Amino acid sequence: MSIKLNSVKELRKLTLQAIVDLYENGVLLEELTKLPKMLLSGEKPTYRDSIYREREILKQRIKVYLNFNINKVRDMELFELLDLLKKKFNCEKIPAEYEGRDYAVEVIEEACDQCPSGQYYATDLCRNCIAHSCKAVCPKNAITFSKGRAIIDAEKCVGCGLCEKACDYSAIVKLSRPCEKACGVGAIKANEKGVASIDRSKCVSCGACHSACPFGAVESPTHLIDVASHIKNNNKVVAMFAPAIITQFGAGITLEKIKSLFLELGFTKSIEVALGADMVINEEAGEMETREEKMTTSCCPAFYEYIKLHQPDMTKYISHVDSPMMALAKKLKEEDSEYKIVFIGPCTAKKVEAVKYGIVDNVLTFTDILSWTDARGIDIKALANDKIEGSYDGWNFAKSGGVAQAVVNKCEKELQLIQMDGIKEGAQAFKQFRLAKSNTLLEGMGCKGGCICGPSVIQKPLVAKAMLAKLKR
Repeated sequence: MSIKLNSVKELRKLTLQAIVDLYENGVLLEELTKLPKMLLSGEKPTYRDSIYREREILKQRIKVYLNFNINKVRDMELFELLDLLKKKFNCEKIPAEYEGRDYAVEVIEEACDQCPSGQYYATDLCRNCIAHSCKAVCPKNAITFSKGRAIIDAEKCVGCGLCEKACDYSAIVKLSRPCEKACGVGAIKANEKGVASIDRSKCVSCGACHSACPFGAVESPTHLIDVASHIKNNNKVVAMFAPAIITQFGAGITLEKIKSLFLELGFTKSIEVALGADMVINEEAGEMETREEKMTTSCCPAFYEYIKLHQPDMTKYISHVDSPMMALAKKLKEEDSEYKIVFIGPCTAKKVEAVKYGIVDNVLTFTDILSWTDARGIDIKALANDKIEGSYDGWNFAKSGGVAQAVVNKCEKELQLIQMDGIKEGAQAFKQFRLAKSNTLLEGMGCKGGCICGPSVIQKPLVAKAMLAKLKR
């Protein structure tokens, strides 16, 4: 399938594609140790300065993808994991310390480029102007001029930023680590070795650092082999796909064909999470009508964690309604307790939510499904059109504003709305919410733009937004 991904996502896709292909053909244990050289062949590096470093980093990625605790197995060779994998494939318990840690993201230390952060740097845009305003405002005399441009002495610089503000040519910039810049709660910092480190007491599992890191050093574990194993063992496996899946697999790939795709992959049942969203709309509108105090939505697990960790006095205002994923999963378990339920979406935080409640068995991302589809050689366009269910309001949960609008459409009471569009807007949104009246609903989205902008999307969010609008017609 010809979908253009950046190099980080492409490497993830190709690696997962190889892993699931080897697993489904029954030779993963025999071929596992060959994977790094198979995927990164030749003697010239593709992404870094050394082919040997590239392969070493790929080994660490494979360990994360196979759901091992990277901290425990970092120094182990792939052949040393084979006995543990055999037990996994035979549904036997492995020692708890080797199991994946149920985190949304993990840092692969070997892949971290130790990006500089907090330093000011004069770029080539410097025109060596006569005013030298940057030098004039610097309180530490950290700026000199050489070969026609400003030079900032990092040892003297105190990071006040006055030089950046003073430059009329915007030639001075502050260097920021992409992962740190993306994190809205300050949960990721450089450790003593200069490597990215996640403070789990602050992390809300939104995955912003995962999608922001241009070196692929922040990875998201996958349940792909677990799900393939359920299907291979003839379990009854249900695919629940999120509304954000619209347009994800390219032009001409309709929702009707995506629904058929999961049946083609071997799932027993394929069902839209939009149906769960419809259940949530009715319940949240009902709660809002009878509630005597203001309320926040509860659909987004990253938003939910943000409140608990960073606005703890506001937890009493969280809606008591389940997320669409959980509402639908509970209904399915009532239908058949033997179902293995798999959520498919763009979200890393859903992995944490699934573990928290223990009803959804596994979570896959769109990249995982793309890898699996390519491994099977499935032509989605050639698949049958299955019937799509769920209201427009339910599908519209995929974008910011969609949840609140759905509740407004259903609720008979007039509501005041506040929108938290992304974790970075949290402080401002809750500043407003604290002053709000009882008929106020705060919609919270962990990703700016909503789920169609999640960390594991494949296609451009604007296209998805346009296609969601067409569903209403």
